[in-house]
Amino acid sequence: MSKVYVFEASLLSYGKGRVIIYPPKEYQQKLAKHKGKRIKIIAVIEEEQP
Repeated sequence: MSKVYVFEASLLSYGKGRVIIYPPKEYQQKLAKHKGKRIKIIAVIEEEQP
């Protein structure tokens, strides 16, 4: 069975060209259960409004 989580996250630089997706606190415990697993990510990056 698949689980789907939808939230806004921050992208952080981790050095040497690596990027971390930092989810909001309310999702961190839910996602921690899947630590070490390979997951699918769909990233939607909206253009900034002037």
